[in-house]
Amino acid sequence: MLCKRSYLFLLVVLAAHMTLFGQTRYLVKTVAITIPTVLDLQIVSGANPVVDFNVTSKIDNGIELLGATTFTYRSNKAWFVTIKAGSADFTGGVSGSPMPASVIRFRLNGTVAPYTPLSNIEQSLLANSGSKNARGIGTESIDFQIDPGYNYPPAQNYSLQVIYTISNL
Repeated sequence: MLCKRSYLFLLVVLAAHMTLFGQTRYLVKTVAITIPTVLDLQIVSGANPVVDFNVTSKIDNGIELLGATTFTYRSNKAWFVTIKAGSADFTGGVSGSPMPASVIRFRLNGTVAPYTPLSNIEQSLLANSGSKNARGIGTESIDFQIDPGYNYPPAQNYSLQVIYTISNL
């Protein structure tokens, strides 16, 4: 009987010990994360295409450059891309005979959409401010059709900047 009492006493002491000393504590930590807006557009090929009308058939028919420029985009907000010429006319050539930016026409590669004449006013290339693309990453290519015909004098120094802009506005 003594053994049972000792055993019972020991259980009571252990239960009291666990009640008094067996506690749980919680520590709460808040993690704050800052994510900046990412709107990134990079040309990966065709940054400065050179077009040479070195045979008469090219002057007759123009030159089509499929995949003339390829770019990658990354955005964590809804976005769209525009294209425009850096000026209304090419630089170079013969004074008094400006060649307009509209000699270059563009479209997205892989589409059967008609080509759109380039101008110095922003034009929608991928979506637009009223209908934006979902955030994400990807690659797109642009086709050019260049057709000055016989309307401009010969020169080796015609040039025009083409400006691509990614925006979320």
